[in-house]
Amino acid sequence: MLETATVEQVVADVFEMSRESGSKEDLLAKFAARIGGAMGIEYVLVKDTYSDRDRLDGLDAFVMNTGKPYVDNRLSGYSAFPELIKHYNLGFRSCTMLPVSVEGKPVLVATFLSRQEDKFDAGTVSKLGMAADALGYAVAAKAERERSLSLAHYFDAAFNTYMAQMLIDRNGTIVKANKSACEAFGKTQKEIVGRNVGEFIDADANMLLSLQGWRTADIRDRLQRGRVFKASCGSVNDRLLHVLLSDSTELLETKEKVKIAEQGANDAFALLAPDTGIIWVSANIERVLKIGRNAFVGRRLADMVYGDSGFEAWLGQVDGAATRTLRLNLGNGVYADAKAVVSRNQFEGYSCMLSSSNLEKYATAMRGALEGLIESSNDAIISIDAFGYVKSMNRSAERLLGYSNSELSGTAVSSLYSDNESRGKFDSSVAIARNSGVVENDFVNVMPKGGEAIPCEQSLRSMRDPDYNLVGYMMVVKELATKQKMSRLEDANEELEKKFENAKSESELKTQFLYNISHDLKTPLTSIYGYGKLLAGGSKDLDPRYKEYADIITKEADRLLQLILQILDVAKLSSGRIQLDMQQVNFNDLVKNPAIQSLAEFAGKKGIAFEVAIGYDVPPIQADPNRLIQVLVNLIGNAIKFTERGSIRLSAARVSSKSRSVRVEVRDTGTGISKEDMKKLFKKFYQVQRKGLTVQEGSGTGLGLSIAKEIVNLHDGRIGVESEPGKGSTFWFTLPIAGAQKKSNRKKAKQQEAQKETDPR
Repeated sequence: MLETATVEQVVADVFEMSRESGSKEDLLAKFAARIGGAMGIEYVLVKDTYSDRDRLDGLDAFVMNTGKPYVDNRLSGYSAFPELIKHYNLGFRSCTMLPVSVEGKPVLVATFLSRQEDKFDAGTVSKLGMAADALGYAVAAKAERERSLSLAHYFDAAFNTYMAQMLIDRNGTIVKANKSACEAFGKTQKEIVGRNVGEFIDADANMLLSLQGWRTADIRDRLQRGRVFKASCGSVNDRLLHVLLSDSTELLETKEKVKIAEQGANDAFALLAPDTGIIWVSANIERVLKIGRNAFVGRRLADMVYGDSGFEAWLGQVDGAATRTLRLNLGNGVYADAKAVVSRNQFEGYSCMLSSSNLEKYATAMRGALEGLIESSNDAIISIDAFGYVKSMNRSAERLLGYSNSELSGTAVSSLYSDNESRGKFDSSVAIARNSGVVENDFVNVMPKGGEAIPCEQSLRSMRDPDYNLVGYMMVVKELATKQKMSRLEDANEELEKKFENAKSESELKTQFLYNISHDLKTPLTSIYGYGKLLAGGSKDLDPRYKEYADIITKEADRLLQLILQILDVAKLSSGRIQLDMQQVNFNDLVKNPAIQSLAEFAGKKGIAFEVAIGYDVPPIQADPNRLIQVLVNLIGNAIKFTERGSIRLSAARVSSKSRSVRVEVRDTGTGISKEDMKKLFKKFYQVQRKGLTVQEGSGTGLGLSIAKEIVNLHDGRIGVESEPGKGSTFWFTLPIAGAQKKSNRKKAKQQEAQKETDPR
């Protein structure tokens, strides 16, 4: 007999097994093996009734319905249940069956079979029931946990679809918004979450609460006043509402298509509100009915109809498209006869086509206009007969599906879907459309010719003749992936353009500020420098002490003046005000320039060897000689500044025999430059720390290399540096050989010339 301690151990084992990550089936199998081994029961079977009742036989159902243990310690071949006879024929002589319920819900049925008679006394059944109850609670907990996870995954998947969705609390505060909602409002998740929903749409929490149960309403976008959303709402729990927003502004697209179609058409088009108020009418109304647009827009069509008291009742019964001859009272004794074709549209109002009362002319023109609209539509439109076979389709449908009209004509529409679920949705839509006229926003997967399944949104409308006989269906298919991708690309492109314009404007303001302030400082500093020079050398009787002061004033004013001139150069280069005097330049002549010779003499005074090496095959280059000397002076000056011993070598050589450019190098044996400094070397105002120098010379401005880079870029060249700390540096740049200047540079030079002519400075 099963001891109490053993039963307690089995119960403990059940809870331990339930914490493991296995399935319910694994848990039931482990329990059967454990309880059977502990008691010596030859056969134990546990059936899950919580989520699967299909496996229950008649005896299982009987036990579950009674809710009480079933015990038979003397099985025989004469039992009332065929299942017990089967057990007896297999050699079993005792049986007990235990139903287990949790909070009134059946969870499992446990069957125990033994080959011994009288195996299951009351005490044994009670202890087995205790173990089975523990198992029942474990199974229910595991099933609910799996169900909760499944629901959570399903909600997350549904929430992160192309449709804009939000979770809001009962006060209207946005708790969460999906990516599509962020894209719809042009905001990030951080900019939306925590704000009131009324900041984005023209609705508060109370209005959205009234839409619970997924009722719908048209709500305007507060950020883009021309946009309208169709909103619906469902309750998640006591605190949260799930809000769905669908863009309804395709009305504008419909108007544009009608405007195109009305050119040369003999029919006018009008959009009516649910109360027949005329929202919009096409421009050709005056040509069709000899009536100005102002006589229509803003009035109710029902009020204009003369002598037809049944018009509004007839309009309320319109399903599909219906035709009626009307006489319109325009006021002041003026009347116009018209034939109207009216159909309900997706905005809960009516679309109306008006023509003259000539039926034949009207029918021909209407057919041509509708066919033109369908053929020019960006949506895939398929015409289907009453039996579900393709009659025709427009060019957009041919592009989407990869089939021509002739290939699909007479084919069953159900063959165009990639899965059974989509086919089932089409069958359901046909059944609904046959009675109510239209089914919208079905999500299906369409299989194109030789391709992969495409997710689409599908709408279906029934088509009827004037006698209301069903003649077929019109199906509109929109490719979701393409529409969504194009929308995101357009938004991303617009955002990049805004950032570029802002950055450009900010850069121009900074450049203009530098230019103006430097230009204003230049004039007084020039005067200070001139008067200081006069004071220092103009009188022999000047006290030596005051002469020293005058020399300091002159020296510092000169340094500030050079700084301002460099800043002006930077501003001009950044704004494109520099005009290059492009000409053929010979390097052998260039290196003889006094500025470069002066630097060579200065290097010699410091004990640094200065070497010039111009390749024998270096041809003339295309450059502005004055600007090129400015680049060389900057590079050679830096080399002298950071070199205390060794040499400096200025060289020029052709890049290769076939190359159309020359490479110029300034190589020194100075302190070298770290990798970190090389990354920032050509930025404005950046200065390298002079580590390793025993003599610290005056500080620079940090603009020389930046100016050199701008000048080289204007020449369509490249500039760079190669260095290693302690082993010296090599600054290099390339320039085009004479005649190899790029067209883009010539165009740039012309633009600079034109700008200079119009620039007052």
